Amino acid sequence: MTNSFWREVIDHIPGLVMLFRVDENEDAHLIFVNSEVRNILGYTPEEYVLASESADSAVKSEILLLVEKIAELSHDGVSDAEPICRLHSKRAAEYSFSFEFRIFSVKSSPLPFIAVSLEPSRQKAKTEEKRGVDQVGDVAEEGDVFFVNESPLMKSLMRKVDLVTDQQVHLLFRGEYGTGKRTLAAQVLHAEKFGGAETLIWDIPAMSASRQDEAVEKLCGDSTKYAANPGKLALLMIEVSKLNLRNQHKLLEWLRGCSDSGRSIRILATTQTLLEEQMNRGKFSMELYYYLGFDSILLPPISQRKEDIRALVDKWIPNAAKALGIGEIHVDDQVKERLLSLEWPQNFHDLYKVLRRSLLYSEKGAFRLSLDSVDGEKENKMKSKEVDSDLSEVIPFDEMSRRYLQQVLNKTEGKIYGQGGAAQLLDMKPTTLQSKLKKLGVR
Repeated sequence: MTNSFWREVIDHIPGLVMLFRVDENEDAHLIFVNSEVRNILGYTPEEYVLASESADSAVKSEILLLVEKIAELSHDGVSDAEPICRLHSKRAAEYSFSFEFRIFSVKSSPLPFIAVSLEPSRQKAKTEEKRGVDQVGDVAEEGDVFFVNESPLMKSLMRKVDLVTDQQVHLLFRGEYGTGKRTLAAQVLHAEKFGGAETLIWDIPAMSASRQDEAVEKLCGDSTKYAANPGKLALLMIEVSKLNLRNQHKLLEWLRGCSDSGRSIRILATTQTLLEEQMNRGKFSMELYYYLGFDSILLPPISQRKEDIRALVDKWIPNAAKALGIGEIHVDDQVKERLLSLEWPQNFHDLYKVLRRSLLYSEKGAFRLSLDSVDGEKENKMKSKEVDSDLSEVIPFDEMSRRYLQQVLNKTEGKIYGQGGAAQLLDMKPTTLQSKLKKLGVR
């Protein structure tokens, strides 16, 4: 049988599947991986196999750890290890996988093979946030927000992103509010960190005027730092149009100085507005815009990404229900079709809001869609688990929110910040959550 035959066979097996060949020295070599590796990790099967044998590739070290874990697990009764591994995508997003494996032999070869089936679990993320300025943590996704790209538009866009991620070009992520610009830009930024660059995020809308000046001065104020910091830096600016003109000019001069000194700087930026219009109105520096010469990544609204809505519902709701300890939740096809038919002015922001709210009213394993004011509809009378089906009692919204937040805090044992904290589960900024808790008297 030819290699192409086996590759085609493996592609028909659901999930991420890898096939290893063990050599005479008992070293395992990856020889095949199915096409699911493109959907999850962003590599073509051929790229991933080649990377697994490249000495300077992070893929090789991760595959070696996977093989070591398999060797440990294959000795029955010896290891307490769990069948879990971590792999990075091409854009450096970190995924945790549970896996199963089989070691087998075939008549045509005296040496064994290893077949591995991997199932991705929840994505990890850690960022250290400080008044709008973040030093990027170890892994690449923000919160437990799923970045979905099942629609034809997004699959095409992600192929472009994969191409430009490894190129040293400045990138501008454009699109409406809530389309995933920041999440995708953060993935590219983390790919830079994975490659050894220093990384920095400016969340400009979250900065006060004085804080913005402080951040720009800290980075750009001392021209003597050009030669003193020869390493590569990648800077992500959230809503770059909010950077004031004075700081735009400071950034431009600093970039020119870095270029003259040979320091490698990569700028990533997001914007909801057209920078060309901002330039015409005198609110964005034409010099900075043309100096950067952005490659543009336009994220379409989710109204054009129906497959992404369906994929998000299928992935996010089971994870959120599990995290909140409310058991398995089934979403029937009618509810999915209803979600697809609605207008989402703020895209995923609105969708997540409705999904989180609906989980509160879901019971007996069935997802109950609860709309506040979406697509012109408004449901003012909603029942909670404590209210009879005839709505003889109506719980005030603040009371309902207080109970819900208390349930989440009970689940996290009072933890608000960090991995597994209430802010992460609710997809909220910790400071915003603290304000709500204080307002509602939740402790």
